[in-house]
Amino acid sequence: MATAAISANSNNSTTVRPLSGAPRALRLWFALESKIAPASAERRAARMFVTPPAHRRRTYAKSARARLAEHARSFDMIVRDGSRRISVSTMGDGPAVMLLHGWGGSAVDMMPLGGAFARAGFRSVLFDMPGHGRSSGRESSLVEFMYAMRVVANALGTPELLVGHSFGGAAAVFGVTEVGLPVRGAVLLSPAPGPAYYVDRFARALGLSRERAEGMMRRVVQRVGRPVESLDAIVAARRADVPALIVHDPKDREVPWRFASAMADAWRSSRLVAAASVGHKRILRDPATIAAAVSFASSL
Repeated sequence: MATAAISANSNNSTTVRPLSGAPRALRLWFALESKIAPASAERRAARMFVTPPAHRRRTYAKSARARLAEHARSFDMIVRDGSRRISVSTMGDGPAVMLLHGWGGSAVDMMPLGGAFARAGFRSVLFDMPGHGRSSGRESSLVEFMYAMRVVANALGTPELLVGHSFGGAAAVFGVTEVGLPVRGAVLLSPAPGPAYYVDRFARALGLSRERAEGMMRRVVQRVGRPVESLDAIVAARRADVPALIVHDPKDREVPWRFASAMADAWRSSRLVAAASVGHKRILRDPATIAAAVSFASSL
């Protein structure tokens, strides 16, 4: 693993962190419900843990479709049994690059990168993960992200490169190591390590006791279908066998730099780049980061 640096002129991200401070009324509700109906409190907390922020979907519905329609070919992919819909967009022609947005995001977040890859001779494949954007469902998880990656790859062809942001960065790791997509490389932008790292923070934000937090996680496992510890992207990165470029702002307020550093240490053939002063979300629009990603793809 090597470390480099790129510079940018944009300011730190001001993106609101999920449950950075739960409303007092919500904490009071959980305090009361935990005493009167502890099982109900655990179920409610588990449902919240696997539900992306609803306000992002409302914002997406107002503006995103118009933006995608202007710059990309968009369509809805219906899964074979008809039970799910995945909203997909493509930009350009050439070797496929699969772009994976983060938790609470959408394909629109990846449009600056998608456009750059398209102009460089690639075919950008962007899609809303289950429970996000225009795709069906309200709940989601890293397991659902991997499911969507399989469906899209089977329908549109195997990508040569995975590009993931935040939680999508964790999904990209599993795309290489578990989904088994035969890609030539991966780009991870502000990669999140996986859901297990956020359990304590989430439980504290809701004011859950240790007992209720443990009950919440038992119910999360039931909803997701596997232990969250098995979805540790840093551990999974040890099995990665393709080159990777990891770009992260050392002062990222949402996903700390230490996670990118640990990811780079685990991923043997990776290069870690420090992108100063771009924050967690602006990294997706940062010209230097975009150029580094396209250059990396072109060198494979």
